[in-house]
Amino acid sequence: MSSILVAHSNPDYAKKIAAVLHSGGLNVSGAYTAGSQVIEFTNRHYQGGVVVCSEQLRDMRADNLPRLSGPGYDFVFIRRAPPENLDHTSMGAALIQPIKRMELIATVNMLLNISDFTSFGIKKKMAAANLDEKKTIESAKSLLIARNYFTEAQAHRFIQKKSMDAGKKMVETALIILNS
Repeated sequence: MSSILVAHSNPDYAKKIAAVLHSGGLNVSGAYTAGSQVIEFTNRHYQGGVVVCSEQLRDMRADNLPRLSGPGYDFVFIRRAPPENLDHTSMGAALIQPIKRMELIATVNMLLNISDFTSFGIKKKMAAANLDEKKTIESAKSLLIARNYFTEAQAHRFIQKKSMDAGKKMVETALIILNS
C-alpha cells in the first residue's frame, strides 16, 4: 500500500492538509514538520507513495527531498508562486497557494493511481473503438500544465517517464491523469 505523507513547517497547516486529503478518502500515513522525518520514513517504507510538502521545512528546503528520500515517492510541492525552470520529472507536481481542495485531492490521486490503472477501468477505456491516443495525451498534458504548472515539455516528459516506470503505454498514463 502506498503511503501519503504531508510535510509543512507549520504543524497546524500539516494537519489541515492531512484532513483535506482524508476528507477526499485518502489515508495519510503521517504529518511532519522536518525534512529529516520525511527522509527517515521514506527510507524505511519502500512501498512508495506521495509526499505533499511546502517549499520550506524546519530543517531544509523541500526541493532537496526527492534526491534524499527513498525510491518510489512522488512529490507535490505547495508553492506561493508558480515555479520557474524546475525539472518536474525529478521534482514533482506543483500547486499554488491558496490550494484548491479538489486540485490537491486530484493531484495526489493521479500520482497514486498511475501505478494501478485498473482502479479507473482504464482497460475498458483502452478497448473503446475510436480512442484517439494523440488527443488523449495532449489533453493530459494540458491538464498538467493548467493544474500543476508544468511546461509542455515537462508535462510530456512526466507522462513518458511515469509510463516507462509503470510499464504502460503513454495513453494509459494519460487516461489516469485525466480521470484523477
